[in-house]
Amino acid sequence: MRGPAGGKNKIVNPPNRIIVTGGATNIGRAITEAFLAQGASVAVGQRNPAVIAPLVEKYGNRVIALRLDLEQPKLCRAFIDEAAARLGGVDVLVNNAAVTGPGVTRTFAEIDEAYIDHIFNVNVRGVLLCSQAVVPHLRRSGGGAIIHISSINAFRPQRGAMVYAASKAAMTSLTQSMAKELATDNIRVVAVAPGAIGTGRNELLTQELKERGMTSDVAGMAPLGEGVPDNISSVVTFLCSEGARYVTGTTWLVDGGLLS
Repeated sequence: MRGPAGGKNKIVNPPNRIIVTGGATNIGRAITEAFLAQGASVAVGQRNPAVIAPLVEKYGNRVIALRLDLEQPKLCRAFIDEAAARLGGVDVLVNNAAVTGPGVTRTFAEIDEAYIDHIFNVNVRGVLLCSQAVVPHLRRSGGGAIIHISSINAFRPQRGAMVYAASKAAMTSLTQSMAKELATDNIRVVAVAPGAIGTGRNELLTQELKERGMTSDVAGMAPLGEGVPDNISSVVTFLCSEGARYVTGTTWLVDGGLLS
């Protein structure tokens, strides 16, 4: 296959040097373990690296535990550079960490500047800064993939979480723009938008909405029922494989048919 710049695409199948932000819990942990199952090494970034300890205990030095605070721009680049150094390069970045679940709900009247800044600084600015920082490392590797974990709320906003939904809609646009600009470097950019995935957090979010006099616009509505984290991780690993070499600039819905 010929790349857009006329060179032959470099395909790593499966990729073996992975960075996953928020990769120690819930969907992030499923993504981390899916890559580990393929024999990869994974650098995991968390605000509290202590939560990565169970993965390190289970997988040893194939898991690299690092601190990441997406609200601090300097730490975004420092995290990516240290992860690349420890991994010996980068094949894939998965931007999974986000402000999500319980705690994001606000009615329109309750939204204030601090709340807006917090969500957009993590869910949009932090994702963009980590992506910028990883591109030089991906170029040195001959290309690779950047995967953004979005949300069905990018397409069906949840009442009481409009700022969160807007941040995920922004990710769809960001995915398209990045894919166009990075194609000549053989870097593919794809977003994955989960629907209702059972992690325990959905139940807490539903309860939080109920306490505010609202109901979920997603829970219990998918024809295939509630999903599990592995439904997302299997899609992510596929999108980073040779089989998805012609996929870029799009958002993959993994919603059990909710929007069908």
